[in-house]
Amino acid sequence: MRAYRLPAFGLDQLQRVDLPEPQPAPNEVLVKLEAASLNYRDLLMAQGGLYRDVKLPIIPVSDGAGTVLAVGAGVTRFKPGDRVTTVYKSRWIAGAIRPEWVGAEPGGPDDGVMRDLACFDAYALAHAPAHLNALQAATLPIAALTAWHALELAHVTSGQSVLVLGTGGVSLFALQFAKMRGARAIVLSSSDEKLERAKALGADVGINYVRHPQWSPQVLEATGGRGADAVIETVGASTLRQSMDAVAMHGFIGLVGFMGGNEASLTLTQALLKRIHLQGISVAPLESHERMNAAVELAHLEPVIDRVYGFDQLRDAFDLMATGKHFGKIVIDFSK
Repeated sequence: MRAYRLPAFGLDQLQRVDLPEPQPAPNEVLVKLEAASLNYRDLLMAQGGLYRDVKLPIIPVSDGAGTVLAVGAGVTRFKPGDRVTTVYKSRWIAGAIRPEWVGAEPGGPDDGVMRDLACFDAYALAHAPAHLNALQAATLPIAALTAWHALELAHVTSGQSVLVLGTGGVSLFALQFAKMRGARAIVLSSSDEKLERAKALGADVGINYVRHPQWSPQVLEATGGRGADAVIETVGASTLRQSMDAVAMHGFIGLVGFMGGNEASLTLTQALLKRIHLQGISVAPLESHERMNAAVELAHLEPVIDRVYGFDQLRDAFDLMATGKHFGKIVIDFSK
């Protein structure tokens, strides 16, 4: 079967290889993978900058979707023909995460989805929403679930406001989920074109942070001086202080990314006096994933896909991810 391996770090090291076809052991599910989607962590892993130890060689990319071909002994959750997505935290089923579950993640440290066939533990998969094809379903495991969990923890409801930074996968899912909850959505971008596309998805306010490098006053103005009830902080150190300026009293900041740096200097009195809730978020358990999928299906939500590449174009897909110019998700179609 076709697969990619990374024998050494660096995008130039990506190799197409042929591997034996796997067979499901007890409690495992054999999946024909049909699509994958890229996340920033996939680029970090390939470049050797992932925050987890990774042993090489490794099959890259965390998120995928496909169809169940066979199940091992003891599996009752799935049957052949079921359409599924991967689950990023593959041992985290419910409740608070435990230390022994940390690091069980496809695409690093565990092998990822860039292969035709793969066996997964039965609880490392979720049923895909019925209305989504494999390309769309592959966008859900990290980006959508991160956004969903952030808004759940923030208890976002109708009439509130949500600030999202940028127009990548997590940000656009947060925009869509905010509108599903009846909230107002404020979007930051460096591109007026992307802001117009965000407004077509339902964004109520767009702020160009190139034109307004100090954008927190714009957020305050857009919220009548109150600030955003929730901020989906996808950038990190370079924007966190402005996010704290822009959030409402008793507001929530979901820290989900660090593209803008890993170490930030904070004004503690501001956090104290505004009673800010700062929450680190690294996706969510399987129970949240399944609840999100049910909501996506009920609302007939359509994920935003920027570009679709063929299986042999993985390097091109990574190159686009590295530019940061995409709007939504970058997807790999295994049939192309």
